[in-house]
Amino acid sequence: MEVLLITRSIRNTFAPINRVPPDVLSLIPDYRETDEELIKLTHVCRSWRDIFISRASLWTFLDCKDLDKTSVYIQRSRKSPLEVRINRDYLEILLLVAPHVGRLKALTLSFVGRVWDIRRLIEYFSSTAPLLEKLAINVYGTPISKSNRSLFGSTFLGGNLSSLRELRFNDFRTDLPWKNMSNLTLFEFRRSGPKTSITQLLDFFEQAPLLREIKIFYSFPLSSDAPAERVVSLPHLKLLRISEQAPHSMLLNHLHIPAGASATLEFEFGYEGFPIPDHLPSSLDNLGNIAHITSINLDFNLGPALRLKGPSGNLYMVGVSHYLHPMLDSRTLRFLPKFPISSTESLTIARYATSAGSNTEESAAYQTLLTMNDLRTLTLVNCINLSFILALDPNHNASNTVLCPKLEKLLLYNIRGRQDESFVDELLEMAKARASMGVRLSTIGMVCGRELISKEKVPDLRNYVGNFEYKSDRVTPKWDLIPGDSDESGYDSNWD
Repeated sequence: MEVLLITRSIRNTFAPINRVPPDVLSLIPDYRETDEELIKLTHVCRSWRDIFISRASLWTFLDCKDLDKTSVYIQRSRKSPLEVRINRDYLEILLLVAPHVGRLKALTLSFVGRVWDIRRLIEYFSSTAPLLEKLAINVYGTPISKSNRSLFGSTFLGGNLSSLRELRFNDFRTDLPWKNMSNLTLFEFRRSGPKTSITQLLDFFEQAPLLREIKIFYSFPLSSDAPAERVVSLPHLKLLRISEQAPHSMLLNHLHIPAGASATLEFEFGYEGFPIPDHLPSSLDNLGNIAHITSINLDFNLGPALRLKGPSGNLYMVGVSHYLHPMLDSRTLRFLPKFPISSTESLTIARYATSAGSNTEESAAYQTLLTMNDLRTLTLVNCINLSFILALDPNHNASNTVLCPKLEKLLLYNIRGRQDESFVDELLEMAKARASMGVRLSTIGMVCGRELISKEKVPDLRNYVGNFEYKSDRVTPKWDLIPGDSDESGYDSNWD
């Protein structure tokens, strides 16, 4: 048997795959999908087993589901940094991992929040973790008591996480007294049970000046306890995402958000009425990225989604509606003038459905365009009414005011709800009135799935517009609204 084993080993040595140098062969497991595949590789032959077991970095992920497996992985990983996920309260596994806290590079804790679980975990993980870069804590069940929250902050991992880069809490709350968070770049706080005060969050942010991403989900109290004049500067912030039942802006009022960052407010419509006007930031001075709004994209698909773009940053407000309410459209438009939109050059409105009413000056469209003196491009997509066309016609207001005097392009896609040419007549009257007052449009572009314009009307329109383009098509433009969260992201209109 010994001779046969030697013979097989020699034969394996001459196999083509074994001509690959061992240091290259050992990289193969980097492309595996599961731990089971790694273990299967060690069963191919003696040579492969020796090669893969000798590479300590392959055995650094501990899922802590099996006692024997965890023990073998700890042994084979030797002194390499560990990524540990503890999903169950196994005393034996905790005892195995506890002596290696100093090697932790990433730690995920998911457990039921019983008192004895918390205290035992804190007891075994009280040593410092100088290599820890990622920490996630998920608590399910009974909320953690106030006394245990303080233990998590003062004694868990020594209360000092100097190398931490990413921190995530899910259904977990601590009083956030951890010190030396100077390397933290990502903080995620999700459904934390008892709400964390604004002051506690601000105190924490002051200890983490390198934060680049902040994500907070359903964790705000009903009011702010921080002084109105307190403002924390986050010079490296790139993304701030807040999700609440209503778009609370309490935190925005206390953070200086630099140019280049994107702030997102996500909210739900779970009740009558529209919450946005009551929860706008009380001061826009802290939002350095939208000090001068250059473009606005607004979509009324399943709830208003708004994007305000500044010279180098964005503010997003995203609403998810459980029902479609006709008043959502006009109320969303009416709060836009609360922002500094006078220098906005581009405005896109999609799926606007609220009728203009008899008085154009009282319409939401009129109030929106009233202060947009630098607007150059207005794009309407899948809108159902003439509100914006009437608002642009100086003959439709008592003072003959010319709104948007610098407007050059009006782009219309799939204007719906019109079965005759009255829409074209209104468009013609608007273009004619503006031309007579010296604010002639350079371009009107239309794309519509059905014939709205007869050939006889085209020359009339071109008499009052520099260039009129019409396409009978069902193409709808796509635009950058909410990056990563919308099918309509990363695309621009084809109109040049």
